[in-house]
Amino acid sequence: MFSYIKSDYGYTKLRKNFGRQTLFQKVPAHIVDSIIPNKDEQKQYMLRNPVHRLVQSTMAQSENETNTEPVVVHEQGINHTEGGWPREVHIYNEDHVNRHRRRVMHDDNYVHTVLNLAPVMNHYLDQNNAIELYQAYFCDMESQKPVEKYDVKIANVFRDPSSRPISCIQWTNEKKPKLVVAYSDPRTTHENNSCFFWDLNRQTIPAHEITPEEACWQLACSTLNPEQVIAGLQNGIVNLFDIREGKKPISQTSIYNSHRGPITALLYTHSRTQTEFFTGSLDGQCLWWDVRNLNQPIDCLIMSIKLRPNENPNIGNAEGISSMEFNSSLSTRFLCGTESGLVLNVNRMGRTHSETLPSYWEAHSGPVRTVQRSNCTSRMFLTCGDYSVRVWSEEVHTAPIIVTRPYRYEVTDATWAPLRFSSYMVVCKNGKFYYWDFLRKYKEPLTALKLSQNELTKITPYSDGESVAVGDSFGALYLLHLSENMTTPDFNDKHLMMQTYERETRREHILDNRLKEINLRARMEQEAIINSPGDDQNEDDLQKLTDEYFKIIKQDLRDAESFSRSLSIT
Repeated sequence: MFSYIKSDYGYTKLRKNFGRQTLFQKVPAHIVDSIIPNKDEQKQYMLRNPVHRLVQSTMAQSENETNTEPVVVHEQGINHTEGGWPREVHIYNEDHVNRHRRRVMHDDNYVHTVLNLAPVMNHYLDQNNAIELYQAYFCDMESQKPVEKYDVKIANVFRDPSSRPISCIQWTNEKKPKLVVAYSDPRTTHENNSCFFWDLNRQTIPAHEITPEEACWQLACSTLNPEQVIAGLQNGIVNLFDIREGKKPISQTSIYNSHRGPITALLYTHSRTQTEFFTGSLDGQCLWWDVRNLNQPIDCLIMSIKLRPNENPNIGNAEGISSMEFNSSLSTRFLCGTESGLVLNVNRMGRTHSETLPSYWEAHSGPVRTVQRSNCTSRMFLTCGDYSVRVWSEEVHTAPIIVTRPYRYEVTDATWAPLRFSSYMVVCKNGKFYYWDFLRKYKEPLTALKLSQNELTKITPYSDGESVAVGDSFGALYLLHLSENMTTPDFNDKHLMMQTYERETRREHILDNRLKEINLRARMEQEAIINSPGDDQNEDDLQKLTDEYFKIIKQDLRDAESFSRSLSIT
């Protein structure tokens, strides 16, 4: 908000230009002018005596009394005790109760009593079974409008003067957070490579500006110092900025020990000093760094997953990294999305390469644009790519447990809601923002909002869940505010979402086992057909026919040679 500034301006004038001084003095009263009344209008005047007027000098008030019906409330308790037992049986002693039950069951009348009660019990069982539990009753009822209203509002818009596409959005870690935005276009080159710090209350001019040497693809804000920012550039170099020192980087990596391609992922990792981070690039390498020393990486990992026998991992057979995810609860494990549509499960503490990359999921047909673990459980994660958003389980590697309907336009980014365990947000190339909730609407989004006529590229929510930042391909950054029912979780949301996760995981396990049984049965039937004795007989018959065919051919050749010889002799 702009503060009001009082402006003053003084005018100057010479004394000689003021004119003669004004002097005042006391004089008796005298008539300057007298207006004579109009005789015609004076004749029309009528004197009214008396005159009645109503005057009310106080505010009007009213008093109403109501008498409600009395409600009589009293407390009443119920004491339920188990009766029908003989006096010698103590109902709280299990031995006495079991002994008395065995004595009754050995009685001759016990069997007849049970047989007499059986028809009545069967009648009620048949009556209960007559109700179809899986039938959809009340289908003809008209659907009512939901009581809850989901509202998404555009609070502010921050525009880039150069209209560059937004490649990364981050929030600073401070009480009054700022938005750190990187702009780059992989298809074209811009002379302006600046990244902006935007104040949420000022949209005209950025609060701070940093200028890397190359186009910036990824950003990461420090958890200790809000003024420090790490930038991953298009040429594979990492720059460290401090806005207190100026626009230029205070430290950077060397091009000889950095990535060979653009940096597509940049995240802080778990460490004691909170100064370590790791980067991923299209060259297929994952490098670990320390902010205090950027001369060389701490560790390196090549993302080679589909290796042939006796083949060593190298950059030539590595998978290009498109996105990564790290959760502080799993300090040695992280997920990595690749350009070929795979999601790799990485364990940094593995001794061999196969232990470091133990498993993977075939997630999408194109690049995996986002991979993110759920706040509900770390075993469930979200991916987006091509035209779909999918939810996966670490226990199932064959198929996703939840798949939404495909979008008409390509999905560019997706993220879980920070506080609601069952909600996530999606942006697409048609300029629309979608908000989903599995517990309220499973097959369609709760709400959708058209933000821009251009493609939406990135979405990053704030930790409180109320504010969401969305960027498009024309340099516009939209700050959205969500309604309270879209940000605050309900009491049973986590429990219900865990039940949904376990149910869908169990369903996928059952389908996977059933598919394995079908494939095994088909393989056994095929082997039985191949090993059947009828096939041997058919092969023998085929061999006999082949021998007879070649015998006839040889005989025809002999006849042709003898005929040619007889012609030559004659």
